[in-house]
Amino acid sequence: MNEQKKNVLPVDFDGVFRFTNRRDTEFKAKWGGIEYTFPAQKMSPMIIPGATPEEVQNIRKKFAREYAVEQFYKTPKFVGMNASTPGGVPALYTDSDLAPFIQECLEPLPMAQAKMEVIPKDNEARYRKDKKGKNVSRVLEQDETLVEDGTIMA
Repeated sequence: MNEQKKNVLPVDFDGVFRFTNRRDTEFKAKWGGIEYTFPAQKMSPMIIPGATPEEVQNIRKKFAREYAVEQFYKTPKFVGMNASTPGGVPALYTDSDLAPFIQECLEPLPMAQAKMEVIPKDNEARYRKDKKGKNVSRVLEQDETLVEDGTIMA
């Protein structure tokens, strides 16, 4: 007979999911057009307006995986794995390689507030559509440049 899943939330869970950044530098992750900046050596509440607790938990897992991949790339194991691959092709890693770094995102540290910044959308007028409807860089006219208002155009 299948056993029902047991409640895995801590007894003292207050309803707010938190993300811990154990690095000595900020950690940045994006979700829904917003970039979240988690302060170094701090734990931040993950309050995402309009998201259900289940969605917040899934976003937290996504951020934790991105954090883990970045941390794993810095390990001697990853460097050694890639030193032995021909042509510099990155070696594969497993979830068990990432697990210790993901766990870091769950362990408490002093509290801090994550910063959020809305990321501006691309100026779609700079693109043309290919046959599949995807944006591609448009061809420049003779008197146009790649720089517009100090910004390199796509």
